[in-house]
Amino acid sequence: MSPAPAPILFAHYGEDWIRGSERCLLDLLAHIDRDRFSPLVWCNGQTLAEELRALAVPVHVSPFSVLFLWDPPKWALHRTVRLVREGLDLVRRHGIRLIHANSGAPNQWMLPVARAAGVPLLTHLHVPYIVRDRMVLLLHHASLVVGVTHGCVEGLIEDGMPAARTRTIYNGVDPAEWGRGDETGLRERLGIGKGDLVLARVGSLIHRKGVDAMLRVFARLLAERPRCHLLVAGEGPDRGRLESMARDLGIATRAHFLGFVPSSGALLRDAVDIAVSPARVEGFGLTVIEAGLAGLPVVATRTTGMTEILRSGENGVIVDVGDEAAMLVALRELVDRPELRERYGRALEATVRERFLTSSYVRAFEQTYAALLAGNPHDWGWRGPWSSPSIYTRWIAQALWRRWRGEARP
Repeated sequence: MSPAPAPILFAHYGEDWIRGSERCLLDLLAHIDRDRFSPLVWCNGQTLAEELRALAVPVHVSPFSVLFLWDPPKWALHRTVRLVREGLDLVRRHGIRLIHANSGAPNQWMLPVARAAGVPLLTHLHVPYIVRDRMVLLLHHASLVVGVTHGCVEGLIEDGMPAARTRTIYNGVDPAEWGRGDETGLRERLGIGKGDLVLARVGSLIHRKGVDAMLRVFARLLAERPRCHLLVAGEGPDRGRLESMARDLGIATRAHFLGFVPSSGALLRDAVDIAVSPARVEGFGLTVIEAGLAGLPVVATRTTGMTEILRSGENGVIVDVGDEAAMLVALRELVDRPELRERYGRALEATVRERFLTSSYVRAFEQTYAALLAGNPHDWGWRGPWSSPSIYTRWIAQALWRRWRGEARP
């Protein structure tokens, strides 16, 4: 008789939307082997909960808060105590054998839950965290920290966390799901001529994604190459400001804000010639591998992990964050050289199919879960593994030194 599937509790903290980390969680749970692993998700957003229910994944929804960071209330210790108690109740009622925190925030309350229950805690980082956040979220004490790129975990290793308790598992894209939909008529609906060239940027409309920089670069490109268009796909709080910026730059008729697009894969495949990732901060670059699967050339900024996807000059172009002049040069060359677009696109597609498919991503997590579940339960309780207290004493000493010298916090 086969053993019963191991119950795993996934804890997700985020906005009430489906973006990068939510998409990665949904992809994992859509393909995970249910004969081996039985998922339960604890989250704070109804939009994600609805998507999970459509996958027949049990969901528990309640409000979350994080001590000392980000949004208020920052000092509500009683709320953290409540989350610990709620987490312990979920673990005990469902016989949970492993916890997967789908970002750094849940680690803060799931760590005591995991230690009290004697189960391993895997913390999945989708972006790099600054040193203060790494400390306050207790990231160094997770059983295992998985980064979507090595750049997401290297700060922990520099702090002194043993590298053996970190791992890199790249996000993936599923070719069968990626291309669903049909956007072949989009260019005509937008009034884009058959000989015109289309650039696209896909993602949330928030400051760290750098859409404002992209608009400035596109305005300069359009002045030189008037048969170009820009598609801006995605939603976010900055949309109104960015649309106003496009009007002020005189590019409103050529910069098309599409809002949320159900299938970014279909958009990239059917309507785009060049993809751009102008982010100021990026943990992985999911849209970059989506563009690669479409055989598109990509110009991206040098954010965390981008060099783990792109080899500048071989399968795309990487420019420094904030270097709008370099981005303009790269885009101008791709606009003018169709053979270069084709060469970069073919090379990036080969890279994605070799290293960044959902099947590899899911298999790597299944192997990681199996290894953690095979560990000694005594290793997951209050006696360890803990990272050295020197990590914290060094951080506190450095913070006091900076304050004495009047320097800004990192």
